[in-house]
Amino acid sequence: MRNRIILLTSLLMIASMLLGACQQQPATAVPGGTEAAAAPTAAPAAKGPEFKNPDTMTYITGAGEPETLDPAWTYETAGSTTELNIYEGLTFFKKDKTDEYIPALATDWKTSEDGKEWTFNIRKDVKFHEGGTLEPHDVAYTAQRAFLQGRIDGWQWIVYEAFYGPDMAMAGIKDFAAAFLKPADAKEAPKFEDLKTEDLAKVCEDIKTKIVADDAAGTVTYKFNQPVPWMLALTSQQFLGGILDQEWMKENGDWDGDCATWSKFADPAAEDTILFKKSNGTGPYKLDHWTPGEEIVLTANENYWRKEPMWEGGPSGVASIKRVVIKNIDEWGTRLSMLQAGDADEIYTPPQYRKELEPFAKQTCGTLESTCKDDKADGYLTYYRKLPMPAITPAQLNWQINVEGGNPYVGSGKLDGNGIPANFFSDIHIRKAFSSCFDYDAMVKDALAGEGVQAQGPIPQGMMGYLKDTAPINKYDAAACEAEFKAADLDADGKPAGEDDDDIWTKGFYMQIAYNSGNDTRRLAAEILKTGIEKANPKFSIAVLAMPWPVLLESRRQGKLPIYVGGWVEDFHDPHNWVNPFLYSQGAYGRIVNMTDDYKKKYDEIVIKGATANGVEARTPIYESIQKMAQEDAVDIWMYQQMEGYPFQSWIKGFYFNPAYGNPEYGWIYSLSKVAPK
Repeated sequence: MRNRIILLTSLLMIASMLLGACQQQPATAVPGGTEAAAAPTAAPAAKGPEFKNPDTMTYITGAGEPETLDPAWTYETAGSTTELNIYEGLTFFKKDKTDEYIPALATDWKTSEDGKEWTFNIRKDVKFHEGGTLEPHDVAYTAQRAFLQGRIDGWQWIVYEAFYGPDMAMAGIKDFAAAFLKPADAKEAPKFEDLKTEDLAKVCEDIKTKIVADDAAGTVTYKFNQPVPWMLALTSQQFLGGILDQEWMKENGDWDGDCATWSKFADPAAEDTILFKKSNGTGPYKLDHWTPGEEIVLTANENYWRKEPMWEGGPSGVASIKRVVIKNIDEWGTRLSMLQAGDADEIYTPPQYRKELEPFAKQTCGTLESTCKDDKADGYLTYYRKLPMPAITPAQLNWQINVEGGNPYVGSGKLDGNGIPANFFSDIHIRKAFSSCFDYDAMVKDALAGEGVQAQGPIPQGMMGYLKDTAPINKYDAAACEAEFKAADLDADGKPAGEDDDDIWTKGFYMQIAYNSGNDTRRLAAEILKTGIEKANPKFSIAVLAMPWPVLLESRRQGKLPIYVGGWVEDFHDPHNWVNPFLYSQGAYGRIVNMTDDYKKKYDEIVIKGATANGVEARTPIYESIQKMAQEDAVDIWMYQQMEGYPFQSWIKGFYFNPAYGNPEYGWIYSLSKVAPK
């Protein structure tokens, strides 16, 4: 991790570079940084890259590596994308479709008339990588283990809600168990640590009545609290997928399925589960090794069960690509050099660098290989451009920062010019000031090179609840930025800061804003925000901090980060999967935002209202209202929604874009092949 102190000369130099690349004058000069300034310009290779390692695909990312390879623990794209190649669910997405499904570890399924019960027939003769045979009890065990492991800020809120209702969509198993065991006449739920073993067993016993395996019949049945229209999206991903071998898990020291012992495995640290760096799935690839900080290597599963094509023209049998190497390299210049030399088959390419690769596009494509059109005759890339990713990137604010034991991200932690107080973002004028200080146009036009739009709120463009004919409420306004800072009252003396020598406008402040190292787009977003705020008042100082992805996530979970630039990619295609994570007090990000109690009550009520309403006509106005509220309250700084772009070597064939894969460029390597140039 490192601080980036951007000098005026650097600002002018990078602004000049961006101006030349984009051929348009930005509203605000986009700050650069040492990495962007040092990135080499792509130069034509006389014969193109050298074709190397015909059985190996090498993907170079720059956005970080997994926290773990345990499907029950993972709730970030680096891990879930890798796991998608190792593990399988009962169903899978049909090629590029996010709402059509094909059988995987289930051969077929049926639902009850009320939509609350789903029964799956489990495929026979499927082997796990370590030799065990798939049986229905393995499927049930996997779901029960994940439910009960329930680490804080994990994905389990999705299944807690599905099985028990929206008001039970807790941030982790400890909160869920306490709420489940709360006496009807009690005002507050008990603390998890105070619960007795026999009471905790009741939680496990109850979930076992809702996820039922019948080995003799070859079925698994799920019994929900309410209809779950996105059920097949859950069984296609780790949420009700990522199927494990129960006997192997027990032999290796994990939970054995006994309700008397589950609490010993509840809410573990990432490295404390047996699947942290080892795996045993049924998927087309096996984990060879993961050396954190260096590489992940997968090898083809030579005993893969699939005999028939997944769809017409789709893959079957053993994977064509026998070895997959995934490396994380922060620097764009290094990734680019590896692509040009043929040492990489595809590289992570942030929007601001995509134009550099245009001269080398042999073909330019949309979402499918069939959309490719010939480009440069002497090019060597199959270049997929402007892919519509359902992802929102805000600067996420922490309204009540954890300063216990010290916190370097908030400086002194006081209103003294050398830090910020813990409740800094609880003041709506501070939040509105930050939202007004951010130059959205510069972000979209320059940092994204036009490959994206300003985010309107938590709900992305094209989704129910997005305000189609309404411009975003938040916009860059230097005068409003200054006015909102002057209207703040951080010392709570009833006087606005602009008239109070003891408040923020006169005192100034220092803080740090974090992003995941290697993600240059988020770095630029942080630096645009820094520039706008420091321009408002020379006493304001923000340091932009690059953090390794796992370190950032852990700091976020601890509530230490006052603000960081991070994104959300949908789990299933519904507005509830956007407003719950961002705004619900127990949501994946809502818990981190940590609103004050009055805002928690307001948003919890309307999020649950949206989840329980029936039909598009009833739900749409609720989500439109939430979208408007989230902007007016400046819950976060709703920055941007970007498009994706993937430069493959032209010898890689078979790619298609499915945003449900997390990182789609290597989300389903089984469909790819590597064909030597003629």
